[in-house]
Amino acid sequence: MLKVGALGVVAALALTGCAGVSPMVPVRFQTAGGRFEVSLSRGVVKEFARHQFALRRLTEEDLARIGKLLPGPATTIAVTVGDPDQILSQIGATGFTDPETGAITIGLFRYWAQEPPDVIRELARTLAREVNGSVRVTLGVGLGKTLLGRLVTYGIATAFDQSAFPGPPDPWVDELSAKQECRQWRHLEPLLTTVGTHGQVLVVRSANSAIPGKFSLPQLPDLAIGYRIVADYLARTQGVSWATLVDTPAQTIFRASGYAPCPAG
Repeated sequence: MLKVGALGVVAALALTGCAGVSPMVPVRFQTAGGRFEVSLSRGVVKEFARHQFALRRLTEEDLARIGKLLPGPATTIAVTVGDPDQILSQIGATGFTDPETGAITIGLFRYWAQEPPDVIRELARTLAREVNGSVRVTLGVGLGKTLLGRLVTYGIATAFDQSAFPGPPDPWVDELSAKQECRQWRHLEPLLTTVGTHGQVLVVRSANSAIPGKFSLPQLPDLAIGYRIVADYLARTQGVSWATLVDTPAQTIFRASGYAPCPAG
């Protein structure tokens, strides 16, 4: 979803998941009862094999857990070496979900395994965010064409990844102070109905400007606000399932959240 892509949070492990497979050959497999068709690129297999990370096993375990928490249709997941310009340094990964088909691409930092923030959690959470988005595309209301739709989609994905794989909050969750959040919201609120193509986000460049920017991933402040909206909604509607949430329109979530980061008056 997060230079963030996006999407946080990335334990040395024995190389058991790719045993018998040359690191020069791409790996393809199905998991979670055949729901996910996964491909690991030659480059990412080679990098993780070099540093003894069981990438296939981690991926299978993560997707099995995600699949139990959030049922959905079959989809493809491609894990490859990502573009450094599209990767959030705090998590070493980025994610993209096709807004039409729900197909998922995960991009990992080329040297991620050498200096991992937390390989296990970051890989798991990135997968969780993108599967959440994929189900929203294929069974729900879609990723959203407006800024509000995008913010809520980011927020749901963050809430889901932290619930599926508990631990420290994603890097963007605590990105803003109360004062910063209010200032960011004052710029974004008039733009909530702005429609943009997939891969475009609205970026607040300074205190006085909010302009369209062609980026694949949202900025951390936007992720933070999206999460706060969804967190407020979940606090008011306790017990809602993830399957229900991915099928709930952004406007419904926003109105029911009561989100109001700026002091009255």
